[in-house]
This record gives sequence, structure tokens and C-alpha cells, in this order.
Amino acid sequence: MSGFTFSLRPPGPPASQGVWVRVETAHYVLRSITAADVTPEFAAWFDDPLMLLGLNLPALHFSVDGLRAFAASFNNLDNFLIGAFAKEGGQLRGFYNFSVNQAHRLATLTLGMEPRSGLGRAILWETAGPLFDEMFAKAAIDKISGRILANNRRVLFALMDNDHFVSEGMLRQECMGRDGKRLDILAVACFKDEALRPKKTPHHHG
Repeated sequence: MSGFTFSLRPPGPPASQGVWVRVETAHYVLRSITAADVTPEFAAWFDDPLMLLGLNLPALHFSVDGLRAFAASFNNLDNFLIGAFAKEGGQLRGFYNFSVNQAHRLATLTLGMEPRSGLGRAILWETAGPLFDEMFAKAAIDKISGRILANNRRVLFALMDNDHFVSEGMLRQECMGRDGKRLDILAVACFKDEALRPKKTPHHHG
């Protein structure tokens, strides 16, 4: 599963270090990604057509050293790169990238899951809620905002009946696609205020 359509941009040299994030779920450990976590396999994600389709980006051609420098530049204060690591085996299965506007207590989100595993929806359903609650507590934010390409059916399916994200509207012809055509964007959000979240209903996380 690919993710939201915010460009992954190196945030620059960190001025100060913020809060180390670590959350455990039944099958995953969510924690800040370090340079030591970067492998050739992880770097290859950013050249994979499935990942790039969701991110609406050209191939990034990260070298291992380049991606390590990118990972090391996040300061866990106003920018976070959080990995979802499998408890069994320790492999990185996905990432969440938060860019925090401290003045408005708002985070924008990019996420991506291992492109060929077929586990994206299951990982998102298990990890997003606990991680978002941790971010609301640790990063002093009230809202997490994301944008999804309206033709990205894999992510739309993953979010169907989700207990955390709500739709905030469709932005028509909001961006240019890789093929030069204009694309619609679905704006979604998760709120710290539980009254603004979808009502929980019985469902299968699949």
C-alpha cells in the first residue's frame, strides 16, 4: 500500500532533538527510524511503481547512504519518520512521516507500506490508531491531516470504515499526475478530539 500525496522532502539539519517515539502493537513495534535501519531493500521502495503511484512522485533513486542521511535529518520535534517493524524478524514493513506545524498544532502525513507484501491494509489498521494517539500525546498536536489521490483505490480501500480518519472533502483537479493529467485529491483527517472521529462499529480488519 502506498500512501498520502505529500512530497518526501529532507527537513534539513535538525536544530534540536525532540521526542523519541516508540509504540508496540500485537505484531509491530512503531519507533523512530534511524540511519542504522536503512537497508538496500528499504531504499528500493522509493523506486517501486506501486509506491510511487500513491506518492505521485518520480523515482527518487535513493542510495543507501542518501536514505540514511535523510532518515538522520528528522529531529522528532517538527518532523518525524516512524517505522513499523515486525516483532517477528524485525523487518521494516512501513513508515509514517509527520510534518508538524507547532503554531497550529497540526501534522501533515505521508505514509507508505512495503510495496509488494500485500499487508498494507492490515498494518495500517493495527498501527495507525495507537501511533496517532501517541503523536497526539507526545507531539502536542490536535489534528493529523492527509491527502489521497482519488484514483488510489488501494489506499481508499484501506481506509474504508476506518475508526480514525474522516473525509473532509474532495479537492477537484488539485494536482498534476505523473502523466500530465490533473487529479482529484481526497482530504482526510484524524482528530485528537474523539468526538470528531468516526463512531466505532464492528468490522473485520482483514
